[in-house]
Amino acid sequence: MSSVITKIEVQKNNKDRVNIYMNDEFAFACDAALVYIHNITKGATIEKEGLQDIIDEDNYIKGKNCALHFLERSFKSAKQVVDKLTAKEFDIKTIDRVMEFLKQYEFVCDKRFVDLYIKEKIKTSGKNKIKFALLKKFLPKELIIEALNKVTSEQQLKTALILGEKRIVTLAKSEKDALKLYKKTADYLVRNGYDYGIVNEVLDKITKNDNNEELKNKETSEDTYEDDYNKLFELANKRYNILIKSEPAKIKLYKKLGDYLLRRGYKWEEIKKVLGDLINGVEDL
Repeated sequence: MSSVITKIEVQKNNKDRVNIYMNDEFAFACDAALVYIHNITKGATIEKEGLQDIIDEDNYIKGKNCALHFLERSFKSAKQVVDKLTAKEFDIKTIDRVMEFLKQYEFVCDKRFVDLYIKEKIKTSGKNKIKFALLKKFLPKELIIEALNKVTSEQQLKTALILGEKRIVTLAKSEKDALKLYKKTADYLVRNGYDYGIVNEVLDKITKNDNNEELKNKETSEDTYEDDYNKLFELANKRYNILIKSEPAKIKLYKKLGDYLLRRGYKWEEIKKVLGDLINGVEDL
């Protein structure tokens, strides 16, 4: 069955598109370029198959333009582009054609997307956070793992140490409890995607630097050290006398007493010495 083109009208709001009338009724709209490609003229007749070819070609042009516009702002994964075209209600056939075009000319490349994303985010995030973010974008897991495996532990540690040192300086303005300060810093690094091994190394380095700074600036004598020790021992002894009434097991007693002193802000090295002197034989357990 064929129809006669009775009118070709340029759209008022978009000069790149035209309205096609057949048998004096609106039939469809298409890209203006298709008028010349398919030799669409007033008075010409179009078979049903030919009409469908024009519509399909128009959908492809619109889909391609939509995808290219979407990609202008930032690099996207193949899944993101497909989702965008689907949301715009393009049919599967059109979407497949558009994606084939985008991949052919490398407007879309999941491997490059993963590499670029990691290159940017590795400056402020750990591998765990990056991996999770890329998986949420429905990128191939094997590509993500392969790319992240290229990031060395040394790179991670260097970045995490910078972030950790900056964070602890910021937190120290409002948090004076050393134990809480280190815990908040550790939590911050974990949230940013660093594993516990990296976090522990960072805290070890920060703690070591703090201790070195204390040694440089400390103006205490042996008497002062002895006074500090005696105060800690006295506090530990009081708590020990309370705990021993309900906890006879040395291992559990050691742990409970240690946790108590840590919460009070004392450093583990100081606590360990006091516990060793207070609980006979505990270090042999």
